[in-house]
Amino acid sequence: MKTIVNSSLLVLILTLSMGCGKNCAVSGRVTFPDGTPLTVGTVVFETETFYATGPIDSNGNYKMGSSKFGDGVPRGTYKVSFTNLMTPTYDYSAGPDLPPKEILPDKPPVAPKFFAANTSGLTCEVKGRMKYDISVEKP
Repeated sequence: MKTIVNSSLLVLILTLSMGCGKNCAVSGRVTFPDGTPLTVGTVVFETETFYATGPIDSNGNYKMGSSKFGDGVPRGTYKVSFTNLMTPTYDYSAGPDLPPKEILPDKPPVAPKFFAANTSGLTCEVKGRMKYDISVEKP
């Protein structure tokens, strides 16, 4: 009995030390081939039955999370895509009494193939806590 308890405890310790309980912390940076960061949008990890998102910050960094699991994602293989790439800017020059004018970019900052998981060509196999950097192409 003592051996079974010790074995179970060892498995639990090894699992936690790899950075995963129910979910694994996954983060990284999204850049173009020249090293400049993608500074808008959201990274999407998805399977046929699950998806998680990670907003991209002004330095190109993201951290995955989902409403089901909070921070991180369960172990598994995910197709990767991007959304929310057409982030507007605002023109406040009309004055403080008028609403700002929303200005949308002319085109998205990445090639259209990255809009869908089935066309992006990107996959991530989550085995534990990990960093997954992504390189994207411009349109």
